[in-house]
Amino acid sequence: MSPILDQLTADIALALAPDSSSAKAAQKLARPSGWPTLARDGDVLWGECQGSGAHPYLVGVDARSAEIASKCSCPSRKFPCKHALGLLLLHAARVGEWQASSPPPDLARWLGGRVARAEKAAQPPDDQPADPTAQAKAQAKAQAARDRKRSAGLEDLEVWLSDLVREGLQAARARPYGDWDRQAARLVDAQLAGAARQVRQLPELLHEGRADPGGEALTAHLGQLWLLTQGWRVRDTLGAAERADLLTALGAPLDRASLPPAAPQVWQALGSVQEEEGKLNVRRTWLLGEGQPGEEPRLALLLDFAPAGQALPLPLAPQQPFTAAVAYAPSAHAQRAILQGEAAVAATPLPLPGGTLAELQERYAAALALNPWLERIGAFVGPAYLHLDPPQLCDAEGHAVPLSARVEQADLWVMLAQAETQMRTYFGEWDGVTFLPIGAVSTEVGRPGAAGTLHEPGVPA
Repeated sequence: MSPILDQLTADIALALAPDSSSAKAAQKLARPSGWPTLARDGDVLWGECQGSGAHPYLVGVDARSAEIASKCSCPSRKFPCKHALGLLLLHAARVGEWQASSPPPDLARWLGGRVARAEKAAQPPDDQPADPTAQAKAQAKAQAARDRKRSAGLEDLEVWLSDLVREGLQAARARPYGDWDRQAARLVDAQLAGAARQVRQLPELLHEGRADPGGEALTAHLGQLWLLTQGWRVRDTLGAAERADLLTALGAPLDRASLPPAAPQVWQALGSVQEEEGKLNVRRTWLLGEGQPGEEPRLALLLDFAPAGQALPLPLAPQQPFTAAVAYAPSAHAQRAILQGEAAVAATPLPLPGGTLAELQERYAAALALNPWLERIGAFVGPAYLHLDPPQLCDAEGHAVPLSARVEQADLWVMLAQAETQMRTYFGEWDGVTFLPIGAVSTEVGRPGAAGTLHEPGVPA
Protein backbone atom coordinates (compact mmCIF):
# COMPACT_ATOMS: atom_id res chain seq x y z
CA MET A 1 0.00 0.00 0.00
CA SER A 2 1.09 3.56 -0.72
CA PRO A 3 2.49 5.55 2.23
CA ILE A 4 0.99 8.63 0.58
CA LEU A 5 -2.55 7.25 0.88
CA ASP A 6 -1.96 5.72 4.31
CA GLN A 7 -0.56 9.01 5.66
CA LEU A 8 -2.93 11.28 3.71
CA THR A 9 -4.42 14.17 5.67
CA ALA A 10 -6.88 16.89 4.73
CA ASP A 11 -4.01 19.41 4.79
CA ILE A 12 -2.03 17.42 2.21
CA ALA A 13 -5.10 16.90 0.01
CA LEU A 14 -6.10 20.59 0.05
CA ALA A 15 -2.52 21.65 -0.69
CA LEU A 16 -2.89 19.94 -4.08
CA ALA A 17 -5.75 22.26 -5.06
CA PRO A 18 -4.96 24.50 -8.06
CA ASP A 19 -6.76 27.42 -6.41
CA SER A 20 -8.80 28.33 -3.34
CA SER A 21 -12.16 27.95 -5.12
CA SER A 22 -11.34 24.34 -6.02
CA ALA A 23 -10.41 23.64 -2.39
CA LYS A 24 -13.71 25.07 -1.11
CA ALA A 25 -15.74 23.17 -3.70
CA ALA A 26 -13.93 19.93 -2.82
CA GLN A 27 -14.76 20.33 0.87
CA LYS A 28 -18.45 20.55 -0.04
CA LEU A 29 -18.15 17.34 -2.07
CA ALA A 30 -16.42 15.42 0.74
CA ARG A 31 -19.66 13.80 1.90
CA PRO A 32 -20.22 10.04 1.39
CA SER A 33 -23.87 10.61 0.41
CA GLY A 34 -22.79 12.10 -2.92
CA TRP A 35 -20.60 9.12 -3.87
CA PRO A 36 -22.45 5.97 -5.00
CA THR A 37 -19.08 4.20 -5.36
CA LEU A 38 -15.85 4.56 -3.34
CA ALA A 39 -13.04 2.11 -4.04
CA ARG A 40 -9.34 1.53 -3.55
CA ASP A 41 -7.12 -0.75 -5.62
CA GLY A 42 -3.66 -0.78 -4.08
CA ASP A 43 -2.20 2.70 -4.65
CA VAL A 44 -5.18 3.86 -6.74
CA LEU A 45 -8.39 5.49 -5.51
CA TRP A 46 -11.47 5.69 -7.68
CA GLY A 47 -15.12 6.49 -7.28
CA GLU A 48 -18.30 7.87 -8.79
CA CYS A 49 -19.47 11.34 -7.78
CA GLN A 50 -23.10 12.24 -8.43
CA GLY A 51 -23.34 15.68 -9.98
CA SER A 52 -26.35 17.52 -11.36
CA GLY A 53 -26.55 15.26 -14.42
CA ALA A 54 -28.11 11.86 -14.78
CA HIS A 55 -24.81 9.98 -14.75
CA PRO A 56 -22.17 10.31 -12.01
CA TYR A 57 -18.65 11.48 -12.81
CA LEU A 58 -15.97 8.78 -12.86
CA VAL A 59 -12.98 9.93 -10.77
CA GLY A 60 -9.56 8.32 -10.34
CA VAL A 61 -6.42 9.22 -8.34
CA ASP A 62 -3.06 7.56 -9.00
CA ALA A 63 -0.77 7.64 -5.94
CA ARG A 64 1.74 5.05 -7.11
CA SER A 65 4.48 7.69 -7.09
CA ALA A 66 5.16 10.88 -5.14
CA GLU A 67 3.60 12.87 -8.00
CA ILE A 68 -0.12 12.28 -7.45
CA ALA A 69 -2.14 12.29 -10.69
CA SER A 70 -5.88 12.37 -11.28
CA LYS A 71 -8.47 11.84 -14.00
CA CYS A 72 -12.16 12.75 -14.03
CA SER A 73 -14.94 12.57 -16.60
CA CYS A 74 -16.13 16.07 -15.65
CA PRO A 75 -15.51 18.96 -18.11
CA SER A 76 -13.22 20.90 -15.73
CA ARG A 77 -9.78 21.89 -17.04
CA LYS A 78 -8.32 22.16 -13.56
CA PHE A 79 -5.99 19.46 -12.30
CA PRO A 80 -6.83 18.05 -9.88
CA CYS A 81 -10.50 18.95 -10.22
CA LYS A 82 -12.83 19.38 -7.26
CA HIS A 83 -14.07 15.79 -7.62
CA ALA A 84 -10.54 14.32 -7.36
CA LEU A 85 -9.85 16.53 -4.36
CA GLY A 86 -13.15 15.45 -2.80
CA LEU A 87 -12.18 11.80 -3.27
CA LEU A 88 -8.85 12.44 -1.52
CA LEU A 89 -10.59 14.26 1.35
CA LEU A 90 -13.01 11.37 1.85
CA HIS A 91 -10.12 8.91 2.03
CA ALA A 92 -8.18 11.17 4.39
CA ALA A 93 -11.20 11.37 6.71
CA ARG A 94 -11.69 7.56 6.50
CA VAL A 95 -15.42 8.02 5.93
CA GLY A 96 -17.76 6.29 3.52
CA GLU A 97 -18.11 2.65 2.49
CA TRP A 98 -14.90 1.83 0.64
CA GLN A 99 -14.57 -1.37 -1.32
CA ALA A 100 -11.52 -3.18 -2.71
CA SER A 101 -12.19 -3.17 -6.43
CA SER A 102 -10.31 -2.76 -9.70
CA PRO A 103 -11.04 0.46 -11.61
CA PRO A 104 -13.35 0.32 -14.66
CA PRO A 105 -11.87 0.11 -18.20
CA ASP A 106 -11.64 3.87 -18.83
CA LEU A 107 -9.53 4.44 -15.73
CA ALA A 108 -7.56 1.22 -16.28
CA ARG A 109 -6.48 2.45 -19.74
CA TRP A 110 -5.40 5.78 -18.25
CA LEU A 111 -3.41 4.06 -15.51
CA GLY A 112 -1.77 1.72 -18.02
CA GLY A 113 -0.82 4.67 -20.21
CA ARG A 114 0.86 6.37 -17.27
CA VAL A 115 2.95 3.27 -16.62
CA ALA A 116 3.93 3.00 -20.30
CA ARG A 117 4.96 6.65 -20.48
CA ALA A 118 7.04 6.35 -17.31
CA GLU A 119 8.83 3.28 -18.66
CA LYS A 120 9.50 4.98 -21.99
CA ALA A 121 10.88 8.08 -20.24
CA ALA A 122 13.21 5.91 -18.16
CA GLN A 123 14.70 4.21 -21.24
CA PRO A 124 17.85 5.79 -22.69
CA PRO A 125 17.53 6.96 -26.30
CA ASP A 126 18.73 4.31 -28.74
CA ASP A 127 18.78 6.42 -31.88
CA GLN A 128 22.30 7.67 -32.50
CA PRO A 129 22.91 10.40 -35.08
CA ALA A 130 24.11 9.11 -38.41
CA ASP A 131 26.89 11.69 -38.61
CA PRO A 132 27.97 13.18 -35.25
CA THR A 133 30.40 15.57 -36.94
CA ALA A 134 27.71 17.02 -39.19
CA GLN A 135 25.35 17.33 -36.24
CA ALA A 136 27.99 19.19 -34.20
CA LYS A 137 28.56 21.61 -37.07
CA ALA A 138 24.84 22.24 -37.41
CA GLN A 139 24.53 22.91 -33.69
CA ALA A 140 27.49 25.31 -33.75
CA LYS A 141 25.96 27.17 -36.71
CA ALA A 142 22.61 27.49 -34.95
CA GLN A 143 24.33 28.71 -31.77
CA ALA A 144 26.27 31.35 -33.70
CA ALA A 145 23.01 32.60 -35.24
CA ARG A 146 21.39 32.81 -31.78
CA ASP A 147 24.37 34.71 -30.41
CA ARG A 148 24.20 37.24 -33.24
CA LYS A 149 20.50 37.87 -32.53
CA ARG A 150 21.19 38.23 -28.82
CA SER A 151 24.09 40.61 -29.41
CA ALA A 152 21.94 42.84 -31.60
CA GLY A 153 19.09 42.75 -29.09
CA LEU A 154 21.33 43.63 -26.13
CA GLU A 155 23.03 46.45 -28.04
CA ASP A 156 19.56 47.86 -28.73
CA LEU A 157 18.68 47.44 -25.02
CA GLU A 158 21.86 49.28 -24.00
CA VAL A 159 20.97 52.27 -26.14
CA TRP A 160 17.37 52.21 -24.89
CA LEU A 161 18.47 52.15 -21.24
CA SER A 162 20.90 55.03 -21.83
CA ASP A 163 18.12 57.12 -23.36
CA LEU A 164 15.77 56.21 -20.49
CA VAL A 165 18.22 57.38 -17.83
CA ARG A 166 19.20 60.49 -19.80
CA GLU A 167 15.57 61.62 -20.10
CA GLY A 168 14.96 61.18 -16.34
CA LEU A 169 12.39 59.41 -14.21
CA GLN A 170 9.62 61.98 -14.67
CA ALA A 171 9.77 61.57 -18.45
CA ALA A 172 9.76 57.78 -18.03
CA ARG A 173 6.58 57.97 -15.92
CA ALA A 174 4.85 59.82 -18.75
CA ARG A 175 5.63 57.12 -21.31
CA PRO A 176 2.67 55.09 -22.56
CA TYR A 177 2.61 51.38 -21.73
CA GLY A 178 3.04 50.63 -25.40
CA ASP A 179 6.66 51.84 -25.23
CA TRP A 180 7.55 49.19 -22.65
CA ASP A 181 5.66 46.48 -24.54
CA ARG A 182 7.41 47.33 -27.81
CA GLN A 183 10.86 47.15 -26.22
CA ALA A 184 9.96 43.84 -24.53
CA ALA A 185 8.70 42.46 -27.85
CA ARG A 186 12.00 43.35 -29.55
CA LEU A 187 13.85 41.44 -26.84
CA VAL A 188 11.60 38.42 -27.29
CA ASP A 189 12.36 38.49 -31.02
CA ALA A 190 16.06 38.49 -30.11
CA GLN A 191 15.54 35.35 -27.99
CA LEU A 192 16.00 37.32 -24.76
CA ALA A 193 12.81 36.40 -22.93
CA GLY A 194 14.38 36.93 -19.49
CA ALA A 195 15.40 40.49 -20.32
CA ALA A 196 11.95 41.11 -21.82
CA ARG A 197 10.29 40.03 -18.57
CA GLN A 198 12.42 42.50 -16.61
CA VAL A 199 11.47 45.32 -19.00
CA ARG A 200 7.77 44.51 -18.50
CA GLN A 201 8.29 44.90 -14.75
CA LEU A 202 9.53 48.50 -15.10
CA PRO A 203 6.11 50.25 -15.22
CA GLU A 204 5.31 48.85 -11.73
CA LEU A 205 8.44 50.51 -10.39
CA LEU A 206 7.65 53.80 -12.11
CA HIS A 207 4.16 54.11 -10.66
CA GLU A 208 3.92 57.16 -8.44
CA GLY A 209 1.87 55.34 -5.82
CA ARG A 210 4.67 52.87 -5.11
CA ALA A 211 6.44 53.26 -1.75
CA ASP A 212 9.76 53.99 -3.44
CA PRO A 213 10.06 57.77 -3.28
CA GLY A 214 13.82 57.77 -3.78
CA GLY A 215 13.69 55.44 -6.76
CA GLU A 216 15.99 52.85 -5.15
CA ALA A 217 14.01 49.87 -6.43
CA LEU A 218 13.87 51.34 -9.94
CA THR A 219 17.59 52.12 -9.93
CA ALA A 220 18.44 48.58 -8.79
CA HIS A 221 16.20 47.09 -11.50
CA LEU A 222 17.76 49.23 -14.23
CA GLY A 223 21.18 48.27 -12.89
CA GLN A 224 20.37 44.58 -13.30
CA LEU A 225 19.30 45.16 -16.90
CA TRP A 226 22.48 47.14 -17.60
CA LEU A 227 24.56 44.39 -15.99
CA LEU A 228 23.01 41.92 -18.45
CA THR A 229 24.26 43.96 -21.39
CA GLN A 230 27.74 44.25 -19.91
CA GLY A 231 27.87 40.60 -18.89
CA TRP A 232 27.08 39.58 -22.46
CA ARG A 233 29.95 41.72 -23.74
CA VAL A 234 32.45 39.77 -21.60
CA ARG A 235 30.74 36.38 -21.77
CA ASP A 236 33.81 34.67 -23.20
CA THR A 237 35.81 35.59 -20.09
CA LEU A 238 33.27 34.12 -17.66
CA GLY A 239 33.55 30.70 -16.07
CA ALA A 240 31.09 27.99 -17.03
CA ALA A 241 28.88 28.55 -13.96
CA GLU A 242 28.81 32.35 -14.33
CA ARG A 243 28.04 32.05 -18.04
CA ALA A 244 25.19 29.67 -17.23
CA ASP A 245 23.74 32.23 -14.80
CA LEU A 246 23.98 34.94 -17.45
CA LEU A 247 22.18 32.80 -20.05
CA THR A 248 19.48 31.89 -17.53
CA ALA A 249 18.90 35.57 -16.72
CA LEU A 250 18.63 36.32 -20.44
CA GLY A 251 15.97 33.64 -20.77
CA ALA A 252 17.83 30.71 -22.32
CA PRO A 253 15.94 27.45 -21.62
CA LEU A 254 17.53 24.82 -19.42
CA ASP A 255 18.99 21.91 -21.38
CA ARG A 256 17.70 19.12 -19.17
CA ALA A 257 19.28 16.37 -21.24
CA SER A 258 22.76 17.79 -20.65
CA LEU A 259 22.56 17.48 -16.85
CA PRO A 260 24.56 14.51 -15.53
CA PRO A 261 22.65 11.83 -13.62
CA ALA A 262 22.25 12.59 -9.92
CA ALA A 263 22.39 10.05 -7.11
CA PRO A 264 19.02 9.30 -5.48
CA GLN A 265 18.50 10.96 -2.08
CA VAL A 266 15.65 11.63 0.30
CA TRP A 267 13.83 14.92 -0.37
CA GLN A 268 10.78 16.66 1.01
CA ALA A 269 8.56 19.26 -0.66
CA LEU A 270 8.36 22.38 1.53
CA GLY A 271 5.63 24.13 -0.46
CA SER A 272 5.07 26.01 -3.67
CA VAL A 273 4.20 29.43 -5.08
CA GLN A 274 2.17 29.91 -8.26
CA GLU A 275 1.96 33.13 -10.25
CA GLU A 276 1.40 34.49 -13.74
CA GLU A 277 4.29 35.83 -15.83
CA GLY A 278 2.94 37.31 -19.02
CA LYS A 279 1.28 34.49 -20.94
CA LEU A 280 2.70 31.78 -18.68
CA ASN A 281 1.63 30.22 -15.42
CA VAL A 282 4.69 29.50 -13.29
CA ARG A 283 4.97 27.36 -10.19
CA ARG A 284 8.02 27.37 -7.93
CA THR A 285 8.31 24.30 -5.69
CA TRP A 286 10.94 24.24 -2.96
CA LEU A 287 12.54 20.99 -1.85
CA LEU A 288 14.67 20.13 1.16
CA GLY A 289 17.27 17.40 0.61
CA GLU A 290 19.15 15.36 3.18
CA GLY A 291 22.52 16.17 1.58
CA GLN A 292 25.63 14.04 1.63
CA PRO A 293 26.93 12.54 4.91
CA GLY A 294 28.50 15.31 6.98
CA GLU A 295 26.83 18.06 4.90
CA GLU A 296 23.96 20.37 5.82
CA PRO A 297 20.57 19.81 4.18
CA ARG A 298 20.21 21.46 0.77
CA LEU A 299 17.41 23.44 -0.83
CA ALA A 300 16.39 22.90 -4.43
CA LEU A 301 13.94 24.87 -6.59
CA LEU A 302 11.77 23.14 -9.20
CA LEU A 303 10.07 25.26 -11.87
CA ASP A 304 6.94 24.23 -13.78
CA PHE A 305 5.47 26.23 -16.68
CA ALA A 306 2.17 26.13 -18.56
CA PRO A 307 0.58 28.51 -21.09
CA ALA A 308 -2.16 30.74 -19.68
CA GLY A 309 -5.43 28.84 -19.55
CA GLN A 310 -3.75 25.44 -19.29
CA ALA A 311 -3.19 23.47 -16.11
CA LEU A 312 0.24 23.00 -14.58
CA PRO A 313 1.44 19.46 -13.82
CA LEU A 314 0.21 18.13 -10.50
CA PRO A 315 2.48 19.30 -7.67
CA LEU A 316 4.46 17.08 -5.38
CA ALA A 317 2.58 16.24 -2.20
CA PRO A 318 3.72 18.76 0.43
CA GLN A 319 5.35 17.42 3.60
CA GLN A 320 5.66 13.94 2.05
CA PRO A 321 9.28 12.66 1.96
CA PHE A 322 10.35 10.87 -1.21
CA THR A 323 13.46 9.34 -2.71
CA ALA A 324 14.49 10.71 -6.11
CA ALA A 325 17.40 11.84 -8.21
CA VAL A 326 17.44 15.66 -8.20
CA ALA A 327 19.97 17.29 -10.52
CA TYR A 328 21.03 20.90 -10.09
CA ALA A 329 21.32 23.21 -13.08
CA PRO A 330 24.77 24.75 -13.66
CA SER A 331 25.09 27.90 -11.52
CA ALA A 332 27.53 29.69 -9.29
CA HIS A 333 24.78 29.47 -6.65
CA ALA A 334 23.16 26.07 -7.15
CA GLN A 335 19.42 26.38 -6.61
CA ARG A 336 17.38 25.52 -9.75
CA ALA A 337 16.99 21.77 -10.14
CA ILE A 338 15.00 19.10 -11.97
CA LEU A 339 13.65 15.68 -11.02
CA GLN A 340 15.27 12.86 -12.98
CA GLY A 341 12.98 9.86 -13.33
CA GLU A 342 10.29 8.78 -10.91
CA ALA A 343 10.03 9.66 -7.23
CA ALA A 344 9.50 6.85 -4.72
CA VAL A 345 7.69 7.56 -1.48
CA ALA A 346 9.84 7.56 1.67
CA ALA A 347 8.59 7.11 5.20
CA THR A 348 10.69 9.32 7.50
CA PRO A 349 10.40 13.14 7.40
CA LEU A 350 13.63 15.12 7.20
CA PRO A 351 14.88 17.28 10.06
CA LEU A 352 14.22 20.94 9.32
CA PRO A 353 17.19 23.33 9.53
CA GLY A 354 17.09 26.64 11.37
CA GLY A 355 17.98 30.25 10.60
CA THR A 356 17.55 33.73 12.03
CA LEU A 357 16.27 37.03 10.71
CA ALA A 358 19.66 38.56 11.49
CA GLU A 359 21.33 36.13 9.07
CA LEU A 360 18.77 36.51 6.28
CA GLN A 361 20.24 39.51 4.46
CA GLU A 362 23.76 38.16 4.91
CA ARG A 363 22.81 34.87 3.24
CA TYR A 364 21.12 36.73 0.40
CA ALA A 365 24.16 38.97 -0.09
CA ALA A 366 26.44 35.91 -0.24
CA ALA A 367 24.18 34.36 -2.90
CA LEU A 368 24.10 37.62 -4.92
CA ALA A 369 27.88 37.80 -4.83
CA LEU A 370 27.89 34.51 -6.73
CA ASN A 371 24.94 35.23 -9.03
CA PRO A 372 24.11 38.96 -9.41
CA TRP A 373 20.88 38.16 -11.31
CA LEU A 374 19.42 35.95 -8.58
CA GLU A 375 15.85 37.04 -7.82
CA ARG A 376 15.18 35.15 -4.59
CA ILE A 377 16.44 32.54 -2.18
CA GLY A 378 14.62 30.06 0.03
CA ALA A 379 15.26 30.42 3.75
CA PHE A 380 14.20 29.12 7.16
CA VAL A 381 13.88 31.92 9.73
CA GLY A 382 12.87 31.78 13.38
CA PRO A 383 11.84 31.62 16.08
CA ALA A 384 9.69 34.52 14.89
CA TYR A 385 6.18 35.92 15.11
CA LEU A 386 3.87 37.75 12.73
CA HIS A 387 2.97 41.42 13.08
CA LEU A 388 -0.11 42.73 11.27
CA ASP A 389 0.35 46.51 11.06
CA PRO A 390 2.63 46.86 9.21
CA PRO A 391 2.82 43.24 7.96
CA GLN A 392 6.16 42.02 9.26
CA LEU A 393 7.99 38.96 10.53
CA CYS A 394 9.68 39.79 13.84
CA ASP A 395 11.87 38.01 16.39
CA ALA A 396 12.60 38.47 20.09
CA GLU A 397 15.90 40.28 19.36
CA GLY A 398 14.11 43.18 17.67
CA HIS A 399 14.83 42.22 14.06
CA ALA A 400 12.00 42.55 11.56
CA VAL A 401 11.50 42.08 7.82
CA PRO A 402 8.48 43.25 5.78
CA LEU A 403 6.17 40.62 4.35
CA SER A 404 5.52 40.42 0.63
CA ALA A 405 2.51 42.31 -0.72
CA ARG A 406 1.37 38.97 -2.14
CA VAL A 407 0.40 37.84 1.37
CA GLU A 408 -3.33 38.51 1.72
CA GLN A 409 -4.71 39.90 4.98
CA ALA A 410 -6.90 36.82 5.34
CA ASP A 411 -3.85 34.56 5.08
CA LEU A 412 -2.14 36.59 7.81
CA TRP A 413 -5.05 35.98 10.14
CA VAL A 414 -4.98 32.25 9.35
CA MET A 415 -1.24 32.09 10.06
CA LEU A 416 -1.77 33.96 13.32
CA ALA A 417 -4.46 31.49 14.32
CA GLN A 418 -2.18 28.57 13.50
CA ALA A 419 0.65 30.04 15.56
CA GLU A 420 -1.61 30.75 18.56
CA THR A 421 0.83 32.25 21.10
CA GLN A 422 3.90 30.30 19.97
CA MET A 423 6.97 31.56 18.17
CA ARG A 424 7.40 29.64 14.93
CA THR A 425 10.07 28.90 12.39
CA TYR A 426 8.98 29.97 8.90
CA PHE A 427 10.17 28.85 5.49
CA GLY A 428 9.72 31.26 2.61
CA GLU A 429 11.23 33.28 -0.21
CA TRP A 430 13.41 36.33 0.41
CA ASP A 431 14.10 38.75 -2.46
CA GLY A 432 16.27 41.16 -0.52
CA VAL A 433 13.31 43.41 0.35
CA THR A 434 10.31 41.30 1.43
CA PHE A 435 9.65 37.81 2.79
CA LEU A 436 6.95 35.54 1.34
CA PRO A 437 6.00 32.80 3.85
CA ILE A 438 5.43 29.38 2.32
CA GLY A 439 5.29 27.22 5.44
CA ALA A 440 5.70 27.32 9.20
CA VAL A 441 6.60 24.94 12.00
CA SER A 442 6.32 25.42 15.77
CA THR A 443 9.56 26.21 17.57
CA GLU A 444 9.42 22.97 19.54
CA VAL A 445 10.02 20.99 16.35
CA GLY A 446 11.53 23.72 14.20
CA ARG A 447 14.88 23.97 15.99
CA PRO A 448 17.93 22.79 14.00
CA GLY A 449 18.20 19.03 13.84
CA ALA A 450 14.57 18.34 14.81
CA ALA A 451 11.81 17.02 12.60
CA GLY A 452 8.47 18.78 12.27
CA THR A 453 5.42 19.26 10.10
CA LEU A 454 5.56 22.26 7.80
CA HIS A 455 2.12 23.88 7.36
CA GLU A 456 1.34 26.00 4.31
CA PRO A 457 -0.06 29.48 5.06
CA GLY A 458 -3.80 29.55 4.58
CA VAL A 459 -4.16 25.79 5.13
CA PRO A 460 -5.47 24.78 8.56
CA ALA A 461 -2.85 23.05 10.71
